[in-house]
Amino acid sequence: MRTLLFDIDGTLLVTRSGGATALRHAMTDEFGLSDPHIDIQFGGRTDRSILTELLTSNGLPDTQANRDRLRDRYIQRFPEVLNQVGGQMMPGVMPLLEELKGHAEVRSYVMTGNFQVTGQHKLDHFRLGGFFRGIFGGDQDSDRDELARRTADALVQRYGPDATADVIVVGDTVADIRCGHCIGAKVVAVCTGGQDRSLLEQESPLAVADDLTDLPAILKLLTS
Repeated sequence: MRTLLFDIDGTLLVTRSGGATALRHAMTDEFGLSDPHIDIQFGGRTDRSILTELLTSNGLPDTQANRDRLRDRYIQRFPEVLNQVGGQMMPGVMPLLEELKGHAEVRSYVMTGNFQVTGQHKLDHFRLGGFFRGIFGGDQDSDRDELARRTADALVQRYGPDATADVIVVGDTVADIRCGHCIGAKVVAVCTGGQDRSLLEQESPLAVADDLTDLPAILKLLTS
C-alpha cells in the first residue's frame, strides 16, 4: 500500500499570519514582552525549532521550561486567532482529497512542522481533518529531516517493515523535498507556498506542479 504524507501550510492551506500572530500574543502573555521580535522564517521549519529561535532572538533562555510555557500558551491562543484571521484552502485540494478517499490502495497522512494540536486545528477549521488517518507534527523535532525519520519509524511500527517502501511526500518547500528524500520517499512539489519553481526543481522531486488543480495528472502521480 502507498502512503501519502501531505504538508499543511502552503500545500493544503494558508492562514493569514495566524501562527505568527498567536506566537506574538503568547510571547507577550508569558514573558511580558510588549513588542516581541517575530520577524523570522516560518516556511519549511518545525514549530519546535521556531520556539527556540523566538526565545533566543528575544533574549530569553532556550530552556525546556520556557519552550513548554511558550508552546502551551501558543496552543491556547491559536484557535481564537485562527477564527479571527481565517485563511484559504489551496486550489484543487478538496477535489483531490475527495477523490483519494476512493482509492483503497492509498493511505493519507499529514506530516507537518506544526505542532500536532495546531495542525489539527488548521485541518478542522477548513474541514479537512476527516481525509487523513493522522498527523505527524513537529513537536519534538529540530528540523524536517528528524520529523521525516520519526514519521517513517512510526509507520513501520504501525504497519510493518514494508510500510516505507512506497511513500510520496506532497509539499511546497525545499525542506519538504529534502526530508522526503532522507527517508527514501518520492516527492511531488507544488508552487503554492511561494518558493520559486527553479529552487524546487533543483532538488530533483518526482514532479513540480503549479498547484493541485490538474486532478487527472496529480492523481496519476499519487496513485499510479
